[in-house]
Amino acid sequence: MRRAEIRLAGSGGQGIILAAKVIAEAAGIFSNYNVLQSQIYGAAARGELSKADVIIDEGDIYTLEISAADILLSLSQEAYDKYSKELKEDGKMIIDSFYVKNYDQLDKRIYPFPISELSKQLANSELFSNMISVGIITQMTKYFSEESILKSVEKNVPKNFVEMNIKAVKIGFEKVAEKYPNIC
Repeated sequence: MRRAEIRLAGSGGQGIILAAKVIAEAAGIFSNYNVLQSQIYGAAARGELSKADVIIDEGDIYTLEISAADILLSLSQEAYDKYSKELKEDGKMIIDSFYVKNYDQLDKRIYPFPISELSKQLANSELFSNMISVGIITQMTKYFSEESILKSVEKNVPKNFVEMNIKAVKIGFEKVAEKYPNIC
């Protein structure tokens, strides 16, 4: 595996930090890669811009920040506007098409999914948008296995929410397979 730099961004309260932790542990603990995970969030307030970076590598990691994203998740228009220029030429950007309306629809690197709507269908809430995103990232990258990500969810989510979070991750798996079968 070559080095992978992942940036997750959205609004405070969307579970960006938990999603990054789940991805980092899936890669590091359950897939035996070296991993660095960092985060920045606006005054811990709901609605403020939040981002988390995950660097995955077989070798040593000598930097604390990504230089350009291989994978960029944008769960809000503000996140897209701020970070879209930091996507590598051969990178993939996953956007929540419910919140991100203004984007270059001709850019083949952008993969829109109605992430918040899928979460509402699952639980009548956007609470699980982060884990649907984790499932999408897992399928779109193949940096780690489905099994690794599911183990990481079980480890990092409160016990009474594990079942719904697992369902959310699996929705992400399914939506990639339906919409972009050539990636799977």
